[in-house]
Amino acid sequence: MQSHWSAVIFGDRENPCQRLEDIFGEVSPLVGPPVAAREWATRTLHEAGLTEGCAELAAIRCLRSAEPRLTLRTAEYLAEHAVR
Repeated sequence: MQSHWSAVIFGDRENPCQRLEDIFGEVSPLVGPPVAAREWATRTLHEAGLTEGCAELAAIRCLRSAEPRLTLRTAEYLAEHAVR
């Protein structure tokens, strides 16, 4: 897993699914993030009062606040799937 500072300095080149697998301990399906990660993101956004169709930027901010190990790219990927 690429370190946070390496991603900040050199750019995030890590596969978002791999980071989510490492954080949530579950293998990704063929398409999309791991089920546990998607359920966590949906629950976190719901608890924050962000509904489906909310601004993706607000969803990314909320997810990164709740889980600091998410890089920007990974949070963007997860928010894209959770907001739909």
